[in-house]
Amino acid sequence: MAKPVVELIDICKTYDTGATAFEALHKVNLTIEEGEFLAIIGPSGSGKSTLMHILGCLDKPTSGIMKLEGRDISKLGSNDLAAIRNKRIGFVFQTFNLLPRFNVLQNVELPMVYGNVSPFNRRKRAMEILETVGLGDRWHHLPQELSGGQRQRAAVARALVMNPAMVFADEPTGNLDTKTGAQIMQLFKDLNEKGHTIILVTHDRDVASQTKRQIEIRDGRVKEVKG
Repeated sequence: MAKPVVELIDICKTYDTGATAFEALHKVNLTIEEGEFLAIIGPSGSGKSTLMHILGCLDKPTSGIMKLEGRDISKLGSNDLAAIRNKRIGFVFQTFNLLPRFNVLQNVELPMVYGNVSPFNRRKRAMEILETVGLGDRWHHLPQELSGGQRQRAAVARALVMNPAMVFADEPTGNLDTKTGAQIMQLFKDLNEKGHTIILVTHDRDVASQTKRQIEIRDGRVKEVKG
């Protein structure tokens, strides 16, 4: 049986706006297993971004328990969460978030710089991942010298380079044309077939339908699970 990568137990998140308190998530229970390919879908204001921030250790729940690879991380401080993000979680964003003055290889190496990986091993690992995503011959290019699809492939390589427990892709095809978006989705499918745990966050049901499981969030609650 696949092992749980992350478990949420009665997770609540409340934002204090001063006069009132807004509950963005209400007693969310969710298990994501190793090797899953799933989508979190919901309209604007549904709580899906808050859920991604908690799953990605970018924010802490107000109450409830979150376990990552069996470890309760619900009450960890910001430094510990930053270390977990660096080593165990990869992120791919709609806007790529590549540093314009760094070439592709340097952008992909960045998480390993923060992770104190030696220069030799950084370069070796980065080149391996770039080959995997089809950019082995583009390592020396700056981001502005790449197409949108190539930039997103570079962002995927950066997300994978630390061999994380899971990769989050936040609207990863949102800035791409239909053909290029389909190519990026195929890349995610191929990576999942190789064992990577991938979580898409999207409002696009056509994109979500290509994953193996879809979780719908409405009004801060898990309303529907398909797959």
